[in-house]
Amino acid sequence: MIKVKRTAVIVLAVAAFAASAPAFAFDASTDGAYAWTSSDDHYANIKDTAKDGHPVKAQYYRWNDPDLLRTLWEKRGYGYSNASGYGSWVLKIKACEYINNWPDECSAWDDD
Repeated sequence: MIKVKRTAVIVLAVAAFAASAPAFAFDASTDGAYAWTSSDDHYANIKDTAKDGHPVKAQYYRWNDPDLLRTLWEKRGYGYSNASGYGSWVLKIKACEYINNWPDECSAWDDD
């Protein structure tokens, strides 16, 4: 009986840990920016990953308005990240580094 209880406790602990682990369905990166989705793809996130003084942005589309390109900026600098508000599922996302007077350096779209 004690062995059954111990096994049940272990199974429940593993299940609770697995349920609480974050699921990153989409992610994209460049040399200076990292974009990802969280909370079952309801949030878009962007992080500045380079000490170069360039702002970064995530560009993404949501399920409820798939033709509207949305942009999430992070301008505070290296190590900082920003999250969008809660919304419908993110369909695809890309990371970009803004380089003044030059084309932005962007990753490919991630949609799978």
